Amino acid sequence: MLETIDGIECEYERSGGKSDHTVLFLHGWGGGLESFSGAYSVMRDLGVDAVNFAFPVCVPPEYGIYDYAAYVSKFLGKHKIRDPIIVGHSFGGRVGVILAAQGGCEKLVLTGAAGLKPRFSLRKKIAVARYKYRVKHGKPLDGMGSADYNNLVPEMRGVFVRIVNTHLDKLLPYINCKTLLVWGKADTETPLYMAKRFKRGIRDSELVLVDGGHFGYAESHYGFIKYLKSFVME
Repeated sequence: MLETIDGIECEYERSGGKSDHTVLFLHGWGGGLESFSGAYSVMRDLGVDAVNFAFPVCVPPEYGIYDYAAYVSKFLGKHKIRDPIIVGHSFGGRVGVILAAQGGCEKLVLTGAAGLKPRFSLRKKIAVARYKYRVKHGKPLDGMGSADYNNLVPEMRGVFVRIVNTHLDKLLPYINCKTLLVWGKADTETPLYMAKRFKRGIRDSELVLVDGGHFGYAESHYGFIKYLKSFVME
């Protein structure tokens, strides 16, 4: 189904279950309804009211991560969904962190969530310095930057850079809901040290590890579902 909010279109599907909870799935950057289709189907089959939400493909060029969070909040209000259990992967985890810090969810599940200030290796610092030098002097970037960045249309690249450079560490103490962290043991995009920082920063949180990398929730589907079902139904 399609929904238009503030002139911006998104896609979603809703199971319409009769449970006391609504589970909201928020995918990672570049993903879509297929990203959480497996987990969504499980919740639907359990009779849980679940929403599989796909972020807008194109947004205004001034958009940042807080604008995405406000958009999701408006979506929830329009559909009369209060205090959902938010499940966020990577970029979707950024949005989940903001909404949770604002008191907008009953529980929070973060898997491979982004949003914390990363550690920088010497190699990374050199790459960033080269990138900034080329931008400053108007030199071609020659494919520099992440695959996510290079796959974007030019109008969305500023949005992406703004999001990546917005760190949410300061919000963690304001998350008061129960939180489950499910992390791939071999995640290199949002490494395990980030999971541990989420664990330290969110007072009522639990960390469990599954096999796999940044998409551990999909690579260890059955393990992820086991933890998710227990967390949602408790």
